[in-house]
Amino acid sequence: MEMKDTLVQILRQTKENFSPLNLLYEQVIHLPFNRPIYVMALGKAAYQMAKAVLIHAEREEYIRIKGGLIITKYGLAGEPIPNFTIIESSHIMPDTNSLKAGEAAIEFLQGLGEDDILLVLMSGGGTNLMEKPLEGISLDEFNNRISTLMKSGVGLEELDAERKKMSAVKGGKLLQYIKPTHVYIYAMSDIPGDRPKYICSNPFLPDVEEADDMMSAETFHRFDNLTTDKFVPRDRALTYKIIANNKAFCEMLRDTAFKVISNIKADNLHLMATDLTGDPDNQGRSIAELAKKINQERDSGFAAFQTPCLLIFGGLTTMEIKGTGKGGRCTELALAAVEGLSEVPDCALLTYATDGLDGIPESAGAVIDNNTRQALMEKGINIQAYLDNNDSFNALKTVDAIIPGEYTGINVNDIVLLYIN
Repeated sequence: MEMKDTLVQILRQTKENFSPLNLLYEQVIHLPFNRPIYVMALGKAAYQMAKAVLIHAEREEYIRIKGGLIITKYGLAGEPIPNFTIIESSHIMPDTNSLKAGEAAIEFLQGLGEDDILLVLMSGGGTNLMEKPLEGISLDEFNNRISTLMKSGVGLEELDAERKKMSAVKGGKLLQYIKPTHVYIYAMSDIPGDRPKYICSNPFLPDVEEADDMMSAETFHRFDNLTTDKFVPRDRALTYKIIANNKAFCEMLRDTAFKVISNIKADNLHLMATDLTGDPDNQGRSIAELAKKINQERDSGFAAFQTPCLLIFGGLTTMEIKGTGKGGRCTELALAAVEGLSEVPDCALLTYATDGLDGIPESAGAVIDNNTRQALMEKGINIQAYLDNNDSFNALKTVDAIIPGEYTGINVNDIVLLYIN
């Protein structure tokens, strides 16, 4: 098996094991017995998460799913689901459907009773999929303010604070509409550090530091001791759990690789980072330089990495748009690594967006090896010119290095695998 094929197999098996169906099993079977459960799912993985809950409910006769609301990105919903309302809206910036989703969320919550169970399923992307600007703020004004801040280069905290300031649904503001006495929130994190207040600009989490600090201390929390009228009404119990994040996905990649690569030692499976940020070009070149260093040291008595080895990286880079080409963060990182990896015998690199969409529907990432540079040259591809034009997809497509886009039902940022034999 080629090294590239090995990496693809590791990824495929990990995705199967990391599916919403597996992630949500323990959560669903421990819901209260024989009480009506209503599901609200928000984010890129909303449809798959809701479907997973329904599948488990069908197997357990005491789990009674009565209906629900799914809010997800355009193109990510499947077939209609009986007793569920499905709304697709814009991921990049809120649009009119995002406003419909905001109104639908309030109406949905107001329609529940005290004895019902509210099950909230959240995943990345939900911040823009559901919105209701405060009175007096138009959608255009809302988007213009956010767009101006984004262009100025502010960070996540500033953007999130401004969104919450203008929103009638973000930062815990949906709590006022909740009637059920028991609320369960299960979140798939695409936020570095897993700060719950930033996941979907958390519409169900009290927007206070005490709440967020508590949530970050562990992965499972009850808000019984945040029961003031300002935060959670005294007769409500709100349970929150992060069921998936980038670190967990990377750890599962490592476990899977140990089973797939027959000649590798456990000590040579390295989880390098889960906070990969910055420019994908720079990261691609840095990872290639690391591969070159490992190769140079492999025959010395002072090698930091013994081969064969697999290095695993996770995180979310940010691509600067300089040209008019086609591609995303993952293909950009891979193309930037091509030159350096050509100097390392028997190596391969895979980059992948865990939601299955690396900026464009056609691509989820790329897989290359030390022969990719030569293959690109034979196709007449000038690597630097394509990087300068942000055209990594079209460059790598010529040598069949693209991993096709798909809808995974997972959203825990990106991963990079570097395999040196």
